[in-house]
Amino acid sequence: MTESEIQCFKDNIDKTVEIETIEGERLIAKVISVFHSDEYDEHEFFYEVVSSNMLDSYSHLENSGGYALDFEKILSVKPHSDFGSPKP
Repeated sequence: MTESEIQCFKDNIDKTVEIETIEGERLIAKVISVFHSDEYDEHEFFYEVVSSNMLDSYSHLENSGGYALDFEKILSVKPHSDFGSPKP
């Protein structure tokens, strides 16, 4: 994951991003927080699922507070511009 992609997560806390994972999931997620530590070799972000092409994979999880995903499992991330903006 590039520094600009990591920055995308940081810039979009409390906003939504579009993510594609190595498992083929395409998801829109609300970013809760970002954890990036080279010292401990831990890199992940915490999110709420807004939509996913693999929603069934979340059905067995009983975590209403959010989920974590390691950066190494992410192919791409970009801001999601169509969600979360109040309509005039």
